[in-house]
Amino acid sequence: MGLVIIAAESRLAPKGAARIVINDDAEKAFDAQPGKTLLAILSQQGILLPSACGGKGTCGTCKCRVTDGGGDLLPTETAHITRAMDKQHWRLSCQVKVRGDMAVRVPEEIFSIKKWDCEVVSNGNVATFIKEFVVRLPEGETLDFKPGGYIQIDIPPYAMDFAKDIEVESEYIDDWKRLDIFDFTVKNTSADTRAYSMANHPAEGNL
Repeated sequence: MGLVIIAAESRLAPKGAARIVINDDAEKAFDAQPGKTLLAILSQQGILLPSACGGKGTCGTCKCRVTDGGGDLLPTETAHITRAMDKQHWRLSCQVKVRGDMAVRVPEEIFSIKKWDCEVVSNGNVATFIKEFVVRLPEGETLDFKPGGYIQIDIPPYAMDFAKDIEVESEYIDDWKRLDIFDFTVKNTSADTRAYSMANHPAEGNL
């Protein structure tokens, strides 16, 4: 049985680089290692499709058109992709695994999305289980957004001890102790993405 499984994997596993062509533009084409999601591969190339759920397939915001090489629509996509959209080759990029060459179409405005390395200023509690995550943009950068907008934060692999690594304002400590939250530890061995809704006053500048 073990030999059969190994043989099957060797046939099914993608081999070699996949050529990804964006918007029929040879200058935007690139090679990628198969096996990752289209969302992840596009992100590595600086093509940052929105993904409020962090690539879990629940928000439906990472849509793009895969006109060649995408395979069939998956059951996990049907809540966000109608039959009419399917006929036009719309897909959720977080659900599409790159297994070979692909032709992809994304809105041109996607190429204007920026990615920054920011300084974490604070992460204080505003309620028992809600934190206000404040970051400072690089010098000279500003972020114009509409109410309800969000940003995506890239999270590297990490290990955390809640008792040692998380600061909680004094008025919330009793609730955390009552629920034994300070006993928790967490370890994430792979990089992840999380979405945060934005709220700030114009006078706060680049915070």
